[in-house]
Amino acid sequence: MREQPSVVLSAAHTVAIRMSPFVRQMDFAIDWMAVEAGRALYRQEDQSDCTYIVLNGRLRSVIRKANGKKELVGEYGRGDLIGVVEALTRQPRATTVHAVRDTELVKLPEGTLNNIKRRYPQVVTRLIHLLGQKILGNLQQARGPFSGSALGRSSVASSPDVTNPASNLSTVAVLPICDEVPINAFNLELSHALSAIGPALLLTSDIIRERLGASALDSIHEYRLSGWLAQQEDINRIVLYQTDSSMTPWTQRCIRQADCILIVGLGEQEPALGQVGGTGCLAQGHID
Repeated sequence: MREQPSVVLSAAHTVAIRMSPFVRQMDFAIDWMAVEAGRALYRQEDQSDCTYIVLNGRLRSVIRKANGKKELVGEYGRGDLIGVVEALTRQPRATTVHAVRDTELVKLPEGTLNNIKRRYPQVVTRLIHLLGQKILGNLQQARGPFSGSALGRSSVASSPDVTNPASNLSTVAVLPICDEVPINAFNLELSHALSAIGPALLLTSDIIRERLGASALDSIHEYRLSGWLAQQEDINRIVLYQTDSSMTPWTQRCIRQADCILIVGLGEQEPALGQVGGTGCLAQGHID
């Protein structure tokens, strides 16, 4: 690309002229957006005028009740639709959705969605199928549709937008609790076990430098590294990020990329957190 930019421009022109007018129209109408970890995508009671599709990253949906308390409703990962029910029914946002990690999304405006429905009615059938699957999944998680806990749930918690938090994890950061943890052996075993559900990739700072160069983790190459990691998440079912033993730029990157953080310690030692382990976790493992 750098040596022969004319080749890239020629290829882009060839692709563009072969696209149908409808595809080009959709390309202009759809917006790509990035949401930093901790930022809100939208808030409860906001006007719903679009639907979002998660390209990569993770978001969490929370509802604020009348007494002021917040309750977790669900989580969204790659490929999930966010806010589609509210957009279709033109109702205000029922929950607040914020990014758990750095997230990339596609914003589909309401007018664009309506245009797609008019041109391709089969899209509506597909949406109904997807929403039906989520409703059935929620009923199965609620111990059956007639259980007391299921009947006591709010209408929002039973909405089709809810996602099983563990159903679409794609990235896991593995943090050793101390230097004595055989983290390399642990991650190799974990990667081998995860390969049973799909392609699994283990990444360390050494692997990154080997593949992308010695300066790959420098801030000047932030965009290049982010793009490469996104490609690996697209190719593999699970990506394991092995942190360094200290809070290095790579360790910070691992935490930012993680859907789930796994802290690993030694079974015979007291469960105390070290410098890196103190960042918090969603799950904890021990080696006997």
